[in-house]
Amino acid sequence: MKRYFILAIACALAMTLIPCAMTDMPKSPDETNENLLEQNGDGTPKGDETITVFMADDEKTVELSMREYVIRAVAAEMPAVYEEEALKAQALASATLARYMALHNKNNKELKGAVISTDSKKYQAYMDESIMKERWGENFEVYYKKLCDAVDETLSYTITYGGEPITAVFHAVSTGLTETAENVWGKAVPYLVSVESEGDSLSPGYRSTLTVSPEEFKSALGLSPGNDDHEGWLGETQYSEAGTLQNAVICEKSFTGAFIRETFDLRSAAIKISFDGENFVFDVTGYGHGVGMSQYGADYYARQGLTWREIIEHYYPGTEISEIKS
Repeated sequence: MKRYFILAIACALAMTLIPCAMTDMPKSPDETNENLLEQNGDGTPKGDETITVFMADDEKTVELSMREYVIRAVAAEMPAVYEEEALKAQALASATLARYMALHNKNNKELKGAVISTDSKKYQAYMDESIMKERWGENFEVYYKKLCDAVDETLSYTITYGGEPITAVFHAVSTGLTETAENVWGKAVPYLVSVESEGDSLSPGYRSTLTVSPEEFKSALGLSPGNDDHEGWLGETQYSEAGTLQNAVICEKSFTGAFIRETFDLRSAAIKISFDGENFVFDVTGYGHGVGMSQYGADYYARQGLTWREIIEHYYPGTEISEIKS
């Protein structure tokens, strides 16, 4: 999950993996979709819990069981080699986000009758079983069972805040601290706050760099420097506590880290910009928007012995893991 997900506010949506209704919370718990709360006698979700999905590639709407949808979302969002407890945490986050969208996207015309899309730039990623078989090869049966077990253990639960499913966003790798929703999307969300994410610096995707020529740099940002003092083009910068570039002054123009990330297709907005004498260098930390659960961090914590419950409680502070009861 790694371009992982999105519940942005206003214009930030197109850049992440988040639905536009992120902060339009239901007016009361009574607005919860009752179909999602129906249970068997043993407390597990009924098999008829479904979700309508817009298949972006085929441009058609289909109805899937929630179980099937979540299995395919987790397959696309988190490496199947990750620890079982991390996969369970991912399964719960994916199911919670899907239920949140089911409540808030009912009248989204863009989705053509669905409540969620397989467009990974705006929603959760999604992987058909045929693609799983192609990617996993001889490991398909093992990995598929691993994902099914993770989903089956967590599907009867939802992460809630104030009695409602949360916008359970996630990302691949943090800087070592997750970001606040306010620093990324401009509006505070009480459970999407900065927390420590130990172990992320061990990820192979923790740091990345991009080098561009002065001409490429100037053209991409639409600069008119008026001089060849390339190092002098770089002015003051402002960063959040978690390392996200909030503002950079370049040739007396201000740019957000989000804009620079999108412009140069960087892995995150935790960006340091320097000039090495010949080219501009972007030193990038982390992978994704940085809000919510770090997937690599979840795997690291699972390897340290934390359960899926403990992982969820860590990355979404102040929330509850609520069982869907009959």
